[in-house]
Amino acid sequence: PDRSPAGSRCMAPGAQVDLISYLSGAGLAALVNFPLWKAAAIGQSGFTAQGPTFFARLKVLLGPPYKGVAATLFGMTWARAAIFYCADAGRDRMLALGASPAAATALPAVGISTLVQVVNQPIVRGTITIQDPSSRHAGLVAALRHIHATRGVSGLWHGTVPAVAKTVPKYVVAIWVKDAMQELLPKPTAPPGAPGHRSQVLQASAIKSIAAGVAGAALTNPLDVIRNEMFKTDEALGETTRRLLRREGASFLWRGMARNLVAVAAPIGMTIFLTDAIVDYRSSRGVASPAASASAATAPAAS
Repeated sequence: PDRSPAGSRCMAPGAQVDLISYLSGAGLAALVNFPLWKAAAIGQSGFTAQGPTFFARLKVLLGPPYKGVAATLFGMTWARAAIFYCADAGRDRMLALGASPAAATALPAVGISTLVQVVNQPIVRGTITIQDPSSRHAGLVAALRHIHATRGVSGLWHGTVPAVAKTVPKYVVAIWVKDAMQELLPKPTAPPGAPGHRSQVLQASAIKSIAAGVAGAALTNPLDVIRNEMFKTDEALGETTRRLLRREGASFLWRGMARNLVAVAAPIGMTIFLTDAIVDYRSSRGVASPAASASAATAPAAS
């Protein structure tokens, strides 16, 4: 395959790495999927969704109040946009420098997903904490103040190790599957701007998006459970894992798996799909033109 920047595997075929499109796709995906993320956070953390009937409990899981929604959307948007943007941009740059496709796919994804998770950890911890239906914190700021007052600054980064351990593989796998599917799926036969081009791009994008999201979510479910339990109990990694094994055995490995496949696979897949759609639309309007040089794949200075 062509290793030049113009032939590299960005989110959409032949489109340059366009930050606005990545932010837009990630933001829309985060907004649509917030209720699903809330349900997964409650389920994996072992929080009790109380209610007299099934539908009452379902309302607790998926319905309002949506505590910390603005902070959660902000954290999800910049994190996913940064990961996919920098991974694609880094891949382009490394391929242009002669790196192998495997290294060009893995190294930028590992680096940016690790950085994003560490920076974003206080927001992640606080927003998950306040999803507990019994939480008395009014919002993210109140939760973070309580954590700081009781656990100190280090408490804000409690659970970072399992969070990084699950975030990095999740996105590396998702990005690898996305790029692999991009190579395997047939390329659009209609030229850009011709009838049928956009539908061909979006059909291929839908397939690779679903595959990437499901693969990333299924692999890391156990680490999601451990991380969320650490948030709930303030126990250390080893202590949390041993307690889960004693209490639930190996079944904790797939606790909340169904919700996680929806809450994690859906936003990852939707982020990829919406970014492809927006990049293709902006390219067709002349806003984001095809990449012509390695300079089109520079990463942002700054999850």
